[in-house]
Amino acid sequence: MIRIPETRHGRRQLFRMGFFGVAGLAATELTVGLAPFLKVTRISGLGAPFTVPYSKSEIVARFESTNDEPILFAQSKFFLIRPAGGIAAAYRKCQHLGCAVPFDKAEDQFHCPCHRSIYEKRTALLVSGPASYGLDLFQIREESDRLVVDTNPLNRLVRDDNKWHDDHLQVRA
Repeated sequence: MIRIPETRHGRRQLFRMGFFGVAGLAATELTVGLAPFLKVTRISGLGAPFTVPYSKSEIVARFESTNDEPILFAQSKFFLIRPAGGIAAAYRKCQHLGCAVPFDKAEDQFHCPCHRSIYEKRTALLVSGPASYGLDLFQIREESDRLVVDTNPLNRLVRDDNKWHDDHLQVRA
């Protein structure tokens, strides 16, 4: 008859050690998996304040030389536009389905590629199409001859009446 040598640990203790070993391994994997998501990262692009890399006078000169053609900042998803008396920042998201709206130089207007909404170039107000109102505006301010645009979509100026109001103009030129 074969005799199994007795061990120091009982069966319950063996199961307990196995359970805690597997639980420890799972906790380690969970910690390693969640660590990258807990790291604070710098916000860039849409949502972060964006300092325009040109002085206000350079922007005005560019508008004057191009017949007020909007200036695109693709990474931050806005255009600088020149309504009468100042400078504004138009969010390039269409009000109809959220498509990125480009400026069509040939027609001198904004044209949404999705369903053909058309927006006016100086105020970004709706001219025609399925959208119900003009492009929203981002908050904009002057800081020592530089413009800073708040690209946080939660702080945008919604113009659902599709009209230009004097309070929409935050930077005078």
